[in-house]
Amino acid sequence: MKLRTGILALIVFVFVFGDLHAQDLTDAQAAQVAQSLVKRHEAWSTKISTPGASIRASETSRKDNVVSYRLYVSGLPTDQVYTVVEWPVTQAGPVTLMEGVSLGKDGLVSCTGQLPGECNDPDTSPEDHGTVDFAFHPAEGEPFRIALANGDSRATIVIVPKPVSAKNKGCTLDVVRLLPRFELAYITGSGYAPNAEITFDSESFAERHTVKTTSDSEGAIRFAMLPFVAGHAGGTTKITAKGTACAPSLKFQWGQP
Repeated sequence: MKLRTGILALIVFVFVFGDLHAQDLTDAQAAQVAQSLVKRHEAWSTKISTPGASIRASETSRKDNVVSYRLYVSGLPTDQVYTVVEWPVTQAGPVTLMEGVSLGKDGLVSCTGQLPGECNDPDTSPEDHGTVDFAFHPAEGEPFRIALANGDSRATIVIVPKPVSAKNKGCTLDVVRLLPRFELAYITGSGYAPNAEITFDSESFAERHTVKTTSDSEGAIRFAMLPFVAGHAGGTTKITAKGTACAPSLKFQWGQP
């Protein structure tokens, strides 16, 4: 079964918390909206899953900007069915994607009709019976947040089929879009010295900003920014996160193409 998610480029989206660039939204309000969205995004990976439960994504195909995955779940009971939930960047919150999936061999998300309440896909081949393929039509840096849930049994994953990433001297820097046109960029880094000062530089058009942040005890950083520049409908932002021994740098496009 091929399960295809929504296409980002075809959706006109108004975020329910308010447009981050609306004229009547103050800088403080925009910062509050951004902070709330970042916390919810981080919680998807760190707080929602049942302790010990996880999902692994295995890519099966990549063609014509459609990337497909099969999902393997560990740490959840295999004798019950689950609802598949997704949280697209085009939605204010999670929505139901599919109901009644089971966990087959190695925890493969399946649709065999063998359990009470389980979905059934009669079109799959006998050797691949009931296998669910999740197909995404991604933009660069777009995260696909997927969860399986049945009561208190939950597992989540964030898949980024077209990552925007850079490496330098053992450090890695990544950026994902938390709103459809990259109105809010979420940046993470790893490999830095623990508890060290990191200089974060950004540049777009002639606008430059430098801020200081600190890596955590594991040498990781997390940072969010609003890359839009007044007077421009779209552009490219370059960011660099410089530590004591590395300085990965990357670029991403925001706004209208």
